Amino acid sequence: MVTEIGFVSLLVAALGALAGGFGYLAVRISRGRW
Repeated sequence: MVTEIGFVSLLVAALGALAGGFGYLAVRISRGRW
């Protein structure tokens, strides 16, 4: 059973990774067509 603290930290880490991935893609696309 995952504790509440662990679940929250996991959720934050997942959201951070998702935001980072989208930001990376946005920079790649804006700087040139791959």
